[in-house]
Amino acid sequence: MKRIQLLLLLAAMLLVNYTFGQGKAIITGKITNPLSDEITVITYPNPLIPEEKEITVELTGNTFKLEIPVTETTLAELVHDNEVVPVYLEPGYTLNLSFNGDKFLKTIKFEGKGANENNYLAQYTRRFDEVEDYQVLPDNIKLNEKGFTEFLDYRKKDQLKNLEKYSSKSPVSEKFKVFALSEIEYGYANDKVTYPALRQRVGETRNYVAPSAAFYTFLDQLDVQKGLAISPAYISFLQNYTAHYTKAAGLAETDKLYYKKNYTIAAEKLQGNARLLAQANILKQSIQKGHIGYSEEMLKDYKVSSKQPEVVAYLEKYLKENSKNALGSLAPDFKLKSIDGSEVALSDFKGKLVYLNFWQAGCGLCMIELPHLQALTKQLQNENIVFLNVGLDDDEEKWRKTVTTKQLLGTHLYLKGMDAELVKRYDLKEVPAYFLIDEEGRFLTVKARRPNDREAANDILRHLNQGQASTK
Repeated sequence: MKRIQLLLLLAAMLLVNYTFGQGKAIITGKITNPLSDEITVITYPNPLIPEEKEITVELTGNTFKLEIPVTETTLAELVHDNEVVPVYLEPGYTLNLSFNGDKFLKTIKFEGKGANENNYLAQYTRRFDEVEDYQVLPDNIKLNEKGFTEFLDYRKKDQLKNLEKYSSKSPVSEKFKVFALSEIEYGYANDKVTYPALRQRVGETRNYVAPSAAFYTFLDQLDVQKGLAISPAYISFLQNYTAHYTKAAGLAETDKLYYKKNYTIAAEKLQGNARLLAQANILKQSIQKGHIGYSEEMLKDYKVSSKQPEVVAYLEKYLKENSKNALGSLAPDFKLKSIDGSEVALSDFKGKLVYLNFWQAGCGLCMIELPHLQALTKQLQNENIVFLNVGLDDDEEKWRKTVTTKQLLGTHLYLKGMDAELVKRYDLKEVPAYFLIDEEGRFLTVKARRPNDREAANDILRHLNQGQASTK
């Protein structure tokens, strides 16, 4: 056990000293029964920037040669047709491999510098990633708290025993052993911390009892700083580690403060590059699915603490590319003619919540939703909300007749056709489309619940109540 702790201690040193220098690795090989006429290696040069680099070469007969820039220990992916195998690389590796395309993982064999490390990876993948008995899904997730912990303990013990047995016969580098231990240690931790969420996601809620406090005591004993940035298990664990504490604080993924809380927890519980690694991934998630205002706030903080300007530049670019119609961004304003002939702008309703509906009288689903929209509008008519409906029919008279004869409630505006510029600004692909816009004219959601959803009114009331609470 002391040897394992010593090796894990080296992981922190590797993570802290992660730098980008010069070097390369060479992979040559021969393929029996090739599945395609090319082979690819995919690398991730900077663990804080989730961008991959591909190097593809065509086969010469059934042989190939790949030269890969490798500046530090790297986990790459070797891809041939639809087959993928992980490849561990250090600067100076000269690997020669052979495999049968029809039995890719079963027949792959490495020789040369780095062969022991990569033969272990292939063996590990065959045994622990391919054999169902070692997998969380589909059956082991059904186990109760005690049974699931026993399964993970058994698997981890077997993985450690396998590593020691293999490396005693086929020596591997100390760096690789640190990586292998990182995969085992944090793979265990990640599966355990995600157990409740995964059970619910796959519908295993029958007779489900939330884990006891004792179930999570392993987190207090785990050194969360010692994982490797190139370890997929460690990356996944960091994401789910902060998410666990965020959910324990009562926030769901739909809460606009969810990712900010994740970011804050990473600052509180992690240090150094482990914190920066976690926060960079949280920022990316926030930009994808969170509130743009909080994403901008977090990025401003990250710029101060990060020592890698290329990572900041990537996140700034990513934010800019994903800022259109993001949660918290200003909804594009517009001014259109209403059913009574007056001009009405979205900005006229500043200070009120807006449920914005794009629809067509010639759309079957839109017409099915109309009675539900009528009921929702009537239910919330005394609340601080406006139901703003934009008709996009090519035939204005058809739209006008539908609004008047059905005595549709709410505010009704007209814009001719789906080719209008406003349609592009709202990124509409089809109708009906529903948006919820806050009192300042910012998107609360670009996929508001449909009027026939029983939770639509509760969603709106919750936003209204949150707004009232924030002004007190």
